[in-house]
Amino acid sequence: MKQVEDIGELLTISEAARALRVSAVTVRRHIAQGEIRAVRVGRQVRVSKEALAAFVKPLAKGKASTHASRRRTQPLTSDDPLWKLVGSATDAPPTDSSRKYDYLADTMAPQPNA
Repeated sequence: MKQVEDIGELLTISEAARALRVSAVTVRRHIAQGEIRAVRVGRQVRVSKEALAAFVKPLAKGKASTHASRRRTQPLTSDDPLWKLVGSATDAPPTDSSRKYDYLADTMAPQPNA
């Protein structure tokens, strides 16, 4: 078990969010996923400055971000087997979910007095 002196300075969730320039919800999500180490102090959650420093990793030179390195998809062409599906849904009869506004209009319409 760590001694109190070993923990370092503890930040609240909102302070950690300000330091990372993200929302408090984002910090909580990273804590829940185990990406940021946190401790519980009573009923509150605290994050050490060392845990934030360990979470933030600089990009290596020449490395692209994960978003840029994703494989680019090809456009859908008539050669693709999925092309047969294009327009197939428009030929189908209406379903209950597509007629929900008709049902609502019938329900909300004033009823004639009997």
